[in-house]
Amino acid sequence: MQKVSPSFMAFKKNVIKYRFVLLFIAVGVLFLPQIQPTGEEAPDFVYFFGRFHPLIIHFPIVLVFLVLVFELLKRFNIGAVSANLTGSILAIALLGSLVAVGLGFLLFYTGEYSGDIMQQHLWGGVILTASLALACFLFLHNYKSESSGSYLSYLSVLVFANVALIYTSHQGGSLTHGSEFLTEYMPSLNEPENDWEPKPMEEMLVFEDMIIPIMDKKCMSCHNSNKTKGGLILTSYEDILQGGKSEHPTLKPGDLGQSELYQRVMLPRDDEKHMPPDGKVPLSHEEITLLEWWISNGAEPELLVQEAAQDPQMQPFITTFITDLENQRKARYMQQKELESMIVSVSSGNRYKLSLDEFGDGRIALSMAFPPTSFEDNDLMDLQPLFPQISKASMVASNITDDALYYIGQMSSLRELYLQQTKINGSGLVFLGNLPKLQLLDLSKSAIEDGHLLHVLKIGSLQELYLNSTQVSPEVIKAIQVNRPDVTIHLERGNFF
Repeated sequence: MQKVSPSFMAFKKNVIKYRFVLLFIAVGVLFLPQIQPTGEEAPDFVYFFGRFHPLIIHFPIVLVFLVLVFELLKRFNIGAVSANLTGSILAIALLGSLVAVGLGFLLFYTGEYSGDIMQQHLWGGVILTASLALACFLFLHNYKSESSGSYLSYLSVLVFANVALIYTSHQGGSLTHGSEFLTEYMPSLNEPENDWEPKPMEEMLVFEDMIIPIMDKKCMSCHNSNKTKGGLILTSYEDILQGGKSEHPTLKPGDLGQSELYQRVMLPRDDEKHMPPDGKVPLSHEEITLLEWWISNGAEPELLVQEAAQDPQMQPFITTFITDLENQRKARYMQQKELESMIVSVSSGNRYKLSLDEFGDGRIALSMAFPPTSFEDNDLMDLQPLFPQISKASMVASNITDDALYYIGQMSSLRELYLQQTKINGSGLVFLGNLPKLQLLDLSKSAIEDGHLLHVLKIGSLQELYLNSTQVSPEVIKAIQVNRPDVTIHLERGNFF
């Protein structure tokens, strides 16, 4: 038998003697959720330490479960683990939980997270920590008395702590990945009925079904009826023929050399006239080949896709192109019928979070991932099938610019839009004028400019406007208040989600 040092025995004796302190910890931690954010800007150190919570929280999780495994092995005489080892692991698990719940509270106190799931996650964390403190107390009490009653109490509390651990982990996963994170891939006995009928190939048009989708993704955020860079609009065939301010025609059917639309995409990427401009996703080789074929063959709006498929130059990729296009259309159709299935099929990696908007009449809430990841203007295109269903969108701390507001302006069900700490200056706010349901707009901590902010006057449904930590002048704020007395302007920090 290994000899135990006198100093360790003295330490253990003192721990048992002062075990009642654990009861005060168990009770005290339960008061933590009663402390709510004040609404004022939290100090930087609160943000700094709070964001370590996701890194620390995983440490005690495995230890809590490991202690239960040790006790069950002992209970059913499968194996024996020393009480000293079990107690040490339990103590480390409690210490780790205290640190994790403390850092989590700091993150909650910043105000970046709110709502029912946040409250449930916070309560789950403090209940777990309180349970571990009580389990530690009962473990020490049983070690001293060695009664079967105290051991069973200790084991019951330990089981309860593990149940709290599962619940709290699920709520934490819901905060970062959506409320269906654990159940979204659960096998279902009732598969949704697939009655999708694709558009017949013989009815598909090169311009309407292939060229327009390309331009919508790569060009229209800068060339539309509200934002006409170079005086050019690309939303219809007539607008393309009309052209912009360039001395060369945008489109000259049958003549690639005189068609600025084609020449601009063929310029070197480092040329300042290359389109799309630097920072945007360029046209692929297949998309350029399709554009070249369409212009060379007369650029007729009624040109059939079947004719393109018969050309040896086009045939190798036309089928794949059409298949991808039809998959997008099918996704939109199926997603309308099965909202939760839609969220699963459209979600991509961990760049953003999709969940059901409980106040959005069966609509979708979009927010950025946590911990933060890169999210650019072009990433919105992954979500295009969902645009009509998004009722609440948060782009907080993303890298989007005013060009992204062109796509956000297509979210016809949007009620709340959060653009804090983004790279917008407000020139794209004009795209939001046609949103019929937008009630809340948060532009806090952005570089919004006075002149551009006046575009909010055209958002007829707007009720609340947040301008915390912006350089907007008092004169512009007063002008908005005079012209739109129905809009409440907030200069304090609003909620995040």
